[in-house]
Amino acid sequence: MSNLINLQKQIFEKLFNMKSGYVLNFSNNAFQDFIKTSVNMDIFDEKYEKLCDELGYASCSKANRLRCFWDIESDFIVYKLLKELLDYYEYVYDDEKDWELLKKAKSLVNDSKNSINSISNDEEIFLEQEFEVIDISSLGLDESVVPIINSRIEEIKICLDNNATLASIFIIGSTLEGILFGFASQYPAKYGRAKSSPKDKNGKVKKFDEWKLNDFINVSYEIGFLEKDVKTFSHYLRDFRNYIHPHKQLGDKFNPNKHTALLCEQVLKAAIYELSKINELLINKKLKNLSNK
Repeated sequence: MSNLINLQKQIFEKLFNMKSGYVLNFSNNAFQDFIKTSVNMDIFDEKYEKLCDELGYASCSKANRLRCFWDIESDFIVYKLLKELLDYYEYVYDDEKDWELLKKAKSLVNDSKNSINSISNDEEIFLEQEFEVIDISSLGLDESVVPIINSRIEEIKICLDNNATLASIFIIGSTLEGILFGFASQYPAKYGRAKSSPKDKNGKVKKFDEWKLNDFINVSYEIGFLEKDVKTFSHYLRDFRNYIHPHKQLGDKFNPNKHTALLCEQVLKAAIYELSKINELLINKKLKNLSNK
């Protein structure tokens, strides 16, 4: 999920002439090939079509698919593609450039490099935080799933101790999703009322077993169950976990190191800690309300 705000999006939309549903002078095939070459992603993937439907777009035009791309993908991927599109615009539209808009758009992309480079410093600060070991049963999850979560946490330690970094990331991602699923099931009203809750074509909130990790992360942050730093690094974990598909890993040349795996483990630790505190707070509040009756 990129951090592009609406005003920034408007600059790119106007420059790329997206109001008509098109993106620059691309045909469907040319647009698909351009994005595949630039960031090794398929803009005609089903996930963009689903988001088009969820957002109520009249069609899944190239422009709407690009808007969905901005909403779903990470800052790194989004700004990499934007740079490629700006280079294309500058090369193809030789005599028809909007120099003022182009300058603003280039400035946004250049500024993003500094923001992305600062992530490494944020990572170190995040990794230095210490979180007390939390008993998983204190999260209020279904008792039958607690032993499975504990078993996975032990397996994560084994993977990290033996430098099985990719395996550890996959287990961490699925464990976090399982915990958030259980937490949402415990507080369905809070999760269901959130603006970022995923909806079906009829505008009805989807069942939790249809939610993705991305959905659980966004809603947990919106309702105050996760802090901003955990949300931010949780999305990196989500992106890393997508490399469970070998061809995607090959295309993006992604080879996780121990640092990456430890960052993901820290996300899981922080999320468990924050959720336990929220659960404790809500239980105490409920008990207090009962005693006052």
